[in-house]
Amino acid sequence: MKQNNFSDYTKKMNNLLDISIDNVCVLTVDMQNEYLNPKYGTSPLANDDIESITKNTNDFLMKMRKNDVPIIHCYVVRRKEELNHNFFISPYIDVSQSNNLSQNAQASARKKPERVEGTMSSKLPDLFIGKGDFHVTSKRNFDSFHETELHQLISRIIGLKNILICGVNTDTCVYGTAFGASNRGYKPILIRECTGSMRGKDQHLAALDIMSRSIAWVLNKNELYKKLNI
Repeated sequence: MKQNNFSDYTKKMNNLLDISIDNVCVLTVDMQNEYLNPKYGTSPLANDDIESITKNTNDFLMKMRKNDVPIIHCYVVRRKEELNHNFFISPYIDVSQSNNLSQNAQASARKKPERVEGTMSSKLPDLFIGKGDFHVTSKRNFDSFHETELHQLISRIIGLKNILICGVNTDTCVYGTAFGASNRGYKPILIRECTGSMRGKDQHLAALDIMSRSIAWVLNKNELYKKLNI
């Protein structure tokens, strides 16, 4: 049986990607202290991943701002009123947490609601925030577009089809958001160094590999900058 050469396929797809600095916007997904600051979060990534993602994302966002690229942050901020209604992200995750199961090598299963409004876990690292950034905090699902104003914001106000995506976790919310973007006619383009997963590098890389074969472009920063001629 002939084996597909997916590496060759993804390289060709990346070569065919036609974008410019004036037709892209940036979307960060759940880039919050919950995942990126062990002091405040209950589901942190590994320390070396936090350090790498934080540095690379900060550098990337600064470069995008210098080139007047719109930046959107989409993330979960739970209203306090929601806590009385057992609002969970998915039945699968709910069963896992209810039975104290965790795939996070850095932490045990969550025992209480996280990213509640007013808490440090719900906030973005200060260095990610810039004047004029858009914030969408109505996300409650893996897909950042599902039942939020994100699609309306991008389609009606920003008016661009090419979305540069950073975020965590690669294998859940970044994955779901890439599918959500593609389903709505956008081009999802993931920035490799600006994504990661609390479930570890293997899960992170597997998710990037699957997406690059089926639903999204995956580029490192230098490849992207060359595409954008910046």
